[in-house]
Amino acid sequence: MSAGRPWRGEPVLLAMGWVMLPLAWFLPLWLMAAAGLALLARARLERRGGAMPSRWLLLPLLVVSVGAAWLQLGTLIGREGGVALLTLLMAFKAYETTTLRDWRVLLALGFFLAAMPLLFDQSPWMAAWLISALWLLTWAAAVLAGGLPRGSWRSAAQALLLSLPIMLALFVVMPRLPEPLWSMPKPQSSAGSGLGEDMEPGSISSLVLNRDPAFSVVFDGPAPRQDQLYWRAMLLDAFDGRRWSRAMEGGRLSQSAAGGRPVRYSMTLRADRGRLPALEMPVEAPPGSHLASGGVLRQDRNQDELARYAMQSLVDARAEESLSPGARAFYTRLPPGNPRSRVLAAEWASTARDERAFIQQALQYLRQNGFRYTLQPPLLREPPVDQFLFETREGFCEHYASAFAYLARAAGMPARVVVGYQGGEYNPVGKFWLVRSSDAHAWTEVWLSGERRWLRVDPTSAVSPGRLERGAEQSLPALRDEGAAGAVLPPRWLRGWRQQWQAADFAWQQWVVGYDANRQRGLFQRLGLGADVDSASVARGLLAGMPLALLPLFLWWRRRPRQPPLEDGWESLRRRLARRSVALAPSQGPLDLLKAARGLPRDDFKQLKWLVDEYVDLRYRRQQPDAAKERRWRRRARRWK
Repeated sequence: MSAGRPWRGEPVLLAMGWVMLPLAWFLPLWLMAAAGLALLARARLERRGGAMPSRWLLLPLLVVSVGAAWLQLGTLIGREGGVALLTLLMAFKAYETTTLRDWRVLLALGFFLAAMPLLFDQSPWMAAWLISALWLLTWAAAVLAGGLPRGSWRSAAQALLLSLPIMLALFVVMPRLPEPLWSMPKPQSSAGSGLGEDMEPGSISSLVLNRDPAFSVVFDGPAPRQDQLYWRAMLLDAFDGRRWSRAMEGGRLSQSAAGGRPVRYSMTLRADRGRLPALEMPVEAPPGSHLASGGVLRQDRNQDELARYAMQSLVDARAEESLSPGARAFYTRLPPGNPRSRVLAAEWASTARDERAFIQQALQYLRQNGFRYTLQPPLLREPPVDQFLFETREGFCEHYASAFAYLARAAGMPARVVVGYQGGEYNPVGKFWLVRSSDAHAWTEVWLSGERRWLRVDPTSAVSPGRLERGAEQSLPALRDEGAAGAVLPPRWLRGWRQQWQAADFAWQQWVVGYDANRQRGLFQRLGLGADVDSASVARGLLAGMPLALLPLFLWWRRRPRQPPLEDGWESLRRRLARRSVALAPSQGPLDLLKAARGLPRDDFKQLKWLVDEYVDLRYRRQQPDAAKERRWRRRARRWK
C-alpha cells in the first residue's frame, strides 16, 4: 500500500468481520472460522502491501469450502445454505479488491450481509448488533471517502442518527408483506418449543430444564385461573407398549365445545411444525389455520416465523363428540403385555358404578400409594406400565398420563393423551403471560359414553396438586431449591430485572417484529389514512410523515459550519484527486498537489494546473478577498472531473 493513501481497506475488512460475527451462532463453526481467517489474511496483505494469491489457488479453496458447506447443510439455498454461500463468497471476494471501486463494492455487499442475522433471530440483542454493524460500515465508508479513521466515528454516528427518523417513517408507512420477508425453507429440526411427534417416558421431563420461551399471551379481559391454563398442542392416540403417537389426527374437527366461559386472547409464537397451541377449548381458528380433529389448531401451510394470532376459546367447556364403533374400538386398542395393570383396571371397572367412579378410583390409587412427582425417575423395564404402577412409582407427567390412559383403555373406556403446556408466568410489568418450554405437560382425555363427551383428566394433579397452582418449577424440589439447581432458576434478586427485560422483549416482538399487515391496517385506520393499505393511503402517510422525518436533516444542514468558498472548493478538489489515486497529506500545498498529479492525462493535468494557479492567486496574491470570484472558482473546482 502506497504511503499517504487517504483510503485503506482495513476498515472495510474490520466492518465485514464484525458483520459476520453473529452468524457463528447459526452456521457451522468451521465455516465462520474459515471466513474470519480469510479476512484476517487479507487485512495483513493490505497492511504490508503484499502480492495477492493466484486465482488458481483461490478457486480450488472456494470450491472445497462451498462443497463442504453443501455436504454438511445439505443445500446451498434457503436460509442456512444461502447465507453460508454468501458468507464464503464475500470472504473470497476480498481477494479481488485492489481499487477504490472494488472496496466500495465490497462495502455495499457488507450492508446486505448485515441483515442476514435477522433471518435467524429478531431479538432486541440482534437489533443492537445490527445498529453497531451499520455504524461500523458507515465509518468504513467515510474512511474510503478520504476521512481520517479517528475522526470518522462521529460522522458515522451523526449520519445514522439523522437517518433514523426517515427509517422509522418508512417502517411505519411502507406496505407490509402478508408474510415475513425472511420466510425461507428451514430444516424440520428447527422447532422452537421442543415438543416431539410422540411421547414416551423422559420425552417431556427433559424439556423442564429448558426455560426458552414457547409463546406469550395477552388476554382481552380477566385471565383464567392458573389451574385452567391448559394449552392444547398435540393429540396422541396410538400406543405401542411404551410410546404414544398420533394416528387419527389430521382431519377436520368432528367434536364441538359446549358450555364454558368465552375467553379472547392473542398469542405471539412460532408455530411448531404447523402446530398452534391454544387454550382449551378453541372455538375459532385464526386466519391461515384450521381446527383439526381432537380440537387442536393447525396451520394451513407450515411456517415457523414469529407471528401474532387472535384466538377465542371456551374455558372449562365440554368437548362433545359421537364416537362410531370403529373409533371406539380404536381408542380402546392396546398392545399385549402389562398383565397386572389389566387385572387392576378390570377389578375397578367391575366395582365402579359408572365411568366417573372409575376415574375417581384410579386417581385415588395414585394419591394413596406413595407415587412421587420427580424429574429423575428410574428407568422402566418391561412391561413398563406394570413397572411404573406397582414398583417404581416415580415419574413425571408423561408417566402418569400414559399409565392413566392405559388403565382407562384396559377398562374398556376410550382414552387418549394430550400434549401441550400447562400454566405460565404472569409478567406484571408487561401485563402478559409467558409460557416456556419448561411448562410442557401431558394429560389424559377419557370419553364418557353416558355424556357422549371427552373429559379432561390430569393424573399428575393427584400426585402433585401444586403443579397446577404454582407450575413445574415450584412443585419440583430439584428446581425449587436454588442452591441445588442454580443453573436452572435465577436467584431471586435477578427475577425483577428478568421481568423488566421480558416486558421490553415482549414489546419489541409485538410492535417491531410483529408489525405485520394486520397491525399496519389497524394503525392506518386509527391515524385516518384509510381503511386499507393501498397506494393512496401510503401516499398520504408519506406526505404526512416524511416532512417530519426530514426536519432533523434540514436543521442539521442549516446549522452546519460553512467553509469559505476557497477552502470548500480546495477540499472538493482534493477528494476528486483522491479518487484518481492522487494522495496528499494535510500539510501539503498546491505545488505538492501538481507534482503528485503529473501522471494524469495531459488535458486533465492542464485544467488542474489552471485551477491551482487561480487558487494560488485568489488565496495568496490578492490583498482583498473577492467573494464573487471565489464562489465562481469553487463551482469550476467542483465540476472538474
